[in-house]
Amino acid sequence: MSPGIQRHKVNKTLWASSRSRLVWTVEIVVPEIGAGLNKWIETGFHDVCRVGDLWTRLLQSTRGTRRADADGIDEAQPRKRARNDPVRIQLTSDDGVEHPFSSAIPLELLQTLKSDFGQTPLEDLVWLIRVQDTPANKPTFCKVNPSEPLYTQLRYQTVLEFPTIYVYKQAPTEIGGHVVTIEEPHVASTETEVDTKSDLPITEVVSGGEPMAEEACAGEPMVEEACAGEPTAEEACEGEPTAEEACASEPTEPPPA
Repeated sequence: MSPGIQRHKVNKTLWASSRSRLVWTVEIVVPEIGAGLNKWIETGFHDVCRVGDLWTRLLQSTRGTRRADADGIDEAQPRKRARNDPVRIQLTSDDGVEHPFSSAIPLELLQTLKSDFGQTPLEDLVWLIRVQDTPANKPTFCKVNPSEPLYTQLRYQTVLEFPTIYVYKQAPTEIGGHVVTIEEPHVASTETEVDTKSDLPITEVVSGGEPMAEEACAGEPMVEEACAGEPTAEEACEGEPTAEEACASEPTEPPPA
């Protein structure tokens, strides 16, 4: 199964019309952990929330923390049934309101993150998203600000089904023997762009290698728009005299003697 089809099958991204926002599926990859369990996928992540907030709240959660209770039960060795339980945290949206969120991060990975990244400040980490449509021998990434709402970090980005965000302690210099290029995020100009969410250009979402139908048709005028410059039949006839008017202007013949 190709990677594009695999991503399509797990993609749960949807448009929440009641709140007028995208609810994303987001993949987080931590390559420095190694080739084992180093990534996880979240669903139901609102585009007004911050990935940095998700990271911080997970590291602050009590799940995966080694401590013994009064009966001497070590919670770092949880019950088999509890291993797949979601980690329940609170995420703050761009309006400052906190919302409940159930994270799907595996408990084993959460323990590793706490051990390897627990003492590293959020701002010292390097957050990247891969730039699509670049050659495999020229891996190119764009920086992501984890402290900003997700929708602002996906401006002008093309994502395959859903965004994948990479987290590093140190920026990578090469991948698979190829030199890595890291671009700075796009900064909107206040003179040429309106800094409101409703007026921002949409993120291009590619599904299975094809742009979504709404995006593919975005540059084509609708039938009504295409015909807007053409006069209707009634308008075309407005300049022509009616049959009665045409007859009124013709001279009548005198009756025969």
